[in-house]
Amino acid sequence: MKNKRILSTKILNKDELSQLNLDGHQVEQWNFIKVEEKKFSIKLNEEILIFSSQNAVNSFFSQLQNTTRKDCICVGEKTKELLEKKKQNVINFFMSSKDMVKFLERNLLGKKFIFFTGNQRMNNIENFFDNQNDNFRVVEVYKSYCNSKFFKNFDIALFFSPSGVRCFAEFNSFENIDCFAIGESTAKELKNYTKNIHIAKIPTISNLIDTVKLLH
Repeated sequence: MKNKRILSTKILNKDELSQLNLDGHQVEQWNFIKVEEKKFSIKLNEEILIFSSQNAVNSFFSQLQNTTRKDCICVGEKTKELLEKKKQNVINFFMSSKDMVKFLERNLLGKKFIFFTGNQRMNNIENFFDNQNDNFRVVEVYKSYCNSKFFKNFDIALFFSPSGVRCFAEFNSFENIDCFAIGESTAKELKNYTKNIHIAKIPTISNLIDTVKLLH
């Protein structure tokens, strides 16, 4: 990929950025989503803990630092790694909430769960537990909101969530931009604005970057 200007709608870490910078093109970054922890109070018993993201894990443990080892399931490999660093027992992790629901249907019916998540989320997990109030609780541990900014003269945009797409759209045009989505839900939101969409085969930042390099 030569002489392309790339906009990432999320600040990348050093390794991720170096992946994009190998060919000498320009990369601009901006966190179109801001995250703020929400205070919560909860008593944990024998429930299985569900975490929607790394943000949920970070907010949970910033307020409950002394949590003993619990059984957990989560969305995302990075979320799994973070939970393991916190000495938690990760039963399984999933690339999407839809995949998690399939696992729950087959393996964990009748168990009790607490779902730690943010204010903007897909409803797949909650819909699955509909009418199971005794077995399922939702706790919002962070909130996210738009941190929009106008950018111009770029060729490629990287998107990491449906809310990131909506926040980008507040001040920016999708015209003549190659859009890359980390997963299906992000791509679905992009379809409201453009047809020029490419989706990572595996919903990870590393694979999203590889998809960009493969097509350019």
